[in-house]
Amino acid sequence: MRTLSQNPGPRGTNEIGDDPASSVGGGRPSRAISHLLVTGGGGFVGGNLVRMVLRERPAWRVTVFDSLGGRLSTPVLDGLREAHPGRFRLVRERITEGGSLRRLLRDDGVDAVVHAAARNPSGSGVGDPVSFAEINVLGTAAVLEAARAAWKEGQGTFVHLSSYEIFGSHPEGLFTERSPLNPSTPYAASKAAADELTLAYHRTYGMRTLVTRTTNIYGPYQSSDKLIPSIALRVRDRKPLPVFGTGENRRDWIHVDDHNRGVLLAMERGGAGRVYPLGARCERTNLELVREVARCSARILGFDEEEAEALIAFAPDREAHDARRALDPATSESELGFAARIPFADGLQEAVRTTLLDTGAPAVIR
Repeated sequence: MRTLSQNPGPRGTNEIGDDPASSVGGGRPSRAISHLLVTGGGGFVGGNLVRMVLRERPAWRVTVFDSLGGRLSTPVLDGLREAHPGRFRLVRERITEGGSLRRLLRDDGVDAVVHAAARNPSGSGVGDPVSFAEINVLGTAAVLEAARAAWKEGQGTFVHLSSYEIFGSHPEGLFTERSPLNPSTPYAASKAAADELTLAYHRTYGMRTLVTRTTNIYGPYQSSDKLIPSIALRVRDRKPLPVFGTGENRRDWIHVDDHNRGVLLAMERGGAGRVYPLGARCERTNLELVREVARCSARILGFDEEEAEALIAFAPDREAHDARRALDPATSESELGFAARIPFADGLQEAVRTTLLDTGAPAVIR
């Protein structure tokens, strides 16, 4: 399938990287890291990344910087301090209040930041444009400024997690890191702006910044308002399963652990000023996905699969609903040694099982 790389230029290309690590392929990591800070580490993607690092990088310390919306903890972080004494810390503050973040980066030996904090749309609406700008644009600028002030010797690595939503929609072909940005919604526009800021800090200040862009992510600990867990919970409660429009909108899916392995590879092996696409070549229409989730949920719950699928109900389409998005991860595969490992059927069953059993579903497992 052809890739979409019309009008290549400085925006989002991989022609500006000048870090020697960019030449490293699938070999051993080239960048030593001892203390990772994850903004938004109490969320779905960031929290799963924290768990992976604590499990697979035993020499690293991890600090989560996240307001948690005023909560004391979140399920994805529960038990980590006890399981990894001396290696895990939670700082409950907002990224837009940069003073404490700057002191933390400066005084506590943080040598890498994964910026996962973001305001995402939820449910069927496009969300609040002002909050997207505040958190995704101004928040990213605040974190970048804190890192720039702390890393005057240029010793740190900054990775911004982004989305293929910034490319908009295309009926065929695959988006690459060289595709032009064409966001359809305020959320996507705010992520595109955050990408540009991150890359500009490399070009302007010489910081070791890079961006990963990924597809739709699924897996354990995902918020119940997202598509897969929301469908699973509706099957449990025997409620209608809404499918927007005709259900023919296509999305590309990747398991959160595969995504996070790619983030670690980019952080350890990636070049400054580079953009790395992370995908699993797993396209589904929304209708196909809802059917799969419904049947998977029914099997776990002991329900009739056809009855579960019959709960599907079409609803008016969403605003600015991109018809199709798909991503080509070839650059990450060739330069980083990235490869998605988790088959969709296996990952989906794990995600649905976790959603249902963690919310009080009867433990009828098949």
